[in-house]
Amino acid sequence: MGLGRNTENGPAAPVPILQREWEFQTLLDLYVQEAPRRVLEIGTFHGGTLFHWLTKNTPSLVVAVDSYQTGVDNRQLFEEWKDPRTQLEIIVGNSMDEATQVRVAEFGKFDWVWIDAGHFDHEVRADYAAYASLCRPGGIIALHDILNHPAHPEIEVEGLWREVQRAGAVTRELVADPHAEWGGIGVIFR
Repeated sequence: MGLGRNTENGPAAPVPILQREWEFQTLLDLYVQEAPRRVLEIGTFHGGTLFHWLTKNTPSLVVAVDSYQTGVDNRQLFEEWKDPRTQLEIIVGNSMDEATQVRVAEFGKFDWVWIDAGHFDHEVRADYAAYASLCRPGGIIALHDILNHPAHPEIEVEGLWREVQRAGAVTRELVADPHAEWGGIGVIFR
């Protein structure tokens, strides 16, 4: 698991972050370099990645989407993580529901889109279809769990990831261990 301790880029997330350290640190380095002003996170869970989006940059807007139906709800912490200049919008809802998608679209285009909600093929395809178009030209979309492994049949992101690559998108794979049972981040440059 990554970035659960202090790093050279700042403090550790105060909540669990379910990422491989090298993969997410490499993504964070890109995040800091790009300094996106408008950030969208699909799948907040504990809030570990959200913590980093809020503290490693001072975006003007961060929209975080989650259903909070997994029994994890740290929303009471999120406001204290952000800079006062950052507008934080928390949208409670299933990312695949049309009402949630409409609410997110009301915020316009984003510079950075992180998709890490559902991992079954139909879920990640629905999220990609709904939210990739909200990434502005020149922005970045990142998908988590691009590695499929027999030990985790519920992780099916790789099929979409390979299709995006075959379609000619400019991409970068952040994979610390290609034989790992989970992980891998796919970065798409718009």
